[in-house]
Amino acid sequence: MSADGQQQNTPPAWYPDPDPQNPGGERWWDGTQWTQHTRPAAQPGYASQAGYAPQQGYPQQGYPQQQSSQQGYAAQPGYAQQSSAQQAYAPQPATATTFPKVAPGTSSLTTFIWLVVGLPLLPSIALMFLDFSGYLHAILRLGLQGSDGSGNYTTPDPSAISGFTDAVGTFMVSIILIDLLGFVIYGLCVMFAYFDYRELSRRGFVRPFHWAWSFLGGIVYVIGRTVVARRRGGENTLWPIWALIAVYVIGIVLAIIKVAIIFSSISDTVGTYSGYGVS
Repeated sequence: MSADGQQQNTPPAWYPDPDPQNPGGERWWDGTQWTQHTRPAAQPGYASQAGYAPQQGYPQQGYPQQQSSQQGYAAQPGYAQQSSAQQAYAPQPATATTFPKVAPGTSSLTTFIWLVVGLPLLPSIALMFLDFSGYLHAILRLGLQGSDGSGNYTTPDPSAISGFTDAVGTFMVSIILIDLLGFVIYGLCVMFAYFDYRELSRRGFVRPFHWAWSFLGGIVYVIGRTVVARRRGGENTLWPIWALIAVYVIGIVLAIIKVAIIFSSISDTVGTYSGYGVS
């Protein structure tokens, strides 16, 4: 058989490096030519690995950078088999980590994920009960009470001042309570995300989406959880996403309704005091 035919039939493997600049080292032969992957010489005393038996038919093609002076190299005897300690030098293809799937029919829906999805809607509902019209009415009544219609104003009576103080106090307390409700719901969502993570693990989901992502918001946890649960073969994985979309749509609708109510209240209140009358 010719030298060229022998080179073509030589399987890909590590062989003694023909490059004089790497004495005693090895270079990867890809089946047709030398590559740029090198490693130190194999150390004696290591057990051989399956699939890396000594290769016969050492390739005679010269090292690419030395072809002008190195026309061919004789096979070197005593080629050491590849050891486990040296596998790190071999070019390895990148492979994605795979996880086992859950048993068929395993549902990914838990009580806790519904709480994570639904609780953020509560502040929007609480905002609907905010008495903005009473607050605006008290301000205009205090400013216009006692006016004679000609630009001359008298000191507001104590009832107007008391009404203004009560309205402002009620309005500010309501705002603070809504803010506190938001913080409480944030903490509850993190807690329920942890319980959901634990329940998914109990059902056989290997490494479900970690609950700590809920610190960035319930939407981050719900989306990540859906992706991971779907990859593990869980059932009904998309329902939390649809519920999350519905919650955000309802929140937007409630906000629009509240803004419309506020503008309507402003229009009615200004109309009441347009003639400097007090109701």
